[in-house]
Amino acid sequence: MSRSNTVRTRESRRRLLKAGRALFGEHGFVATSTPMIAEAAGVSRGALYHHFEDKAALFAAVVKAEYEHLEKEIDRNILETTDPLEVLIEGGDNFISAASDPITQRILFLEGPTVLTSEGMLTLDSQTTTKSLLEGIEAAQAAGRLPDDIPSRALASMMSGAYDRAVADGMGACEEERLSIRQAIRCVWFGLSKLA
Repeated sequence: MSRSNTVRTRESRRRLLKAGRALFGEHGFVATSTPMIAEAAGVSRGALYHHFEDKAALFAAVVKAEYEHLEKEIDRNILETTDPLEVLIEGGDNFISAASDPITQRILFLEGPTVLTSEGMLTLDSQTTTKSLLEGIEAAQAAGRLPDDIPSRALASMMSGAYDRAVADGMGACEEERLSIRQAIRCVWFGLSKLA
């Protein structure tokens, strides 16, 4: 494949993912058709099926891209923080803000478990955002900021559930709610840090 064909192919896929994200986020999986996606992306249906076996495969790629985006957002603006506990807390705040985007929220928390099953979503989550959380917990434990006698995987599972529930309950939708959930989660982390 020539370089120009490779670039066109990559661009076509990018446009399909962008169109799929917007349409799945606005209309949901069932109400979004492949002709709608192809038209919004400015490609033929044949091009859509060249990249993705079917609508479900495109949706799975959109979900994966959402998780990868969240993973990047978790690390946004925390490089200057040296305290591993603060890095963990700030990363969680970033997750709640980014995951509270209405499109992200619908794709990951409403449509995803139905289309990809809860197990499929758990696998993707474990490879991205929960992995980041686990790494943050382990770094805080290694630095003596969190107790090392609490299994890190158990703590990651529990706190991942707390973050996801905060997003599902709409706690990141407005500034007042974001501040209240931020305060609650900080209390949990600082309470645990006193046990270290």
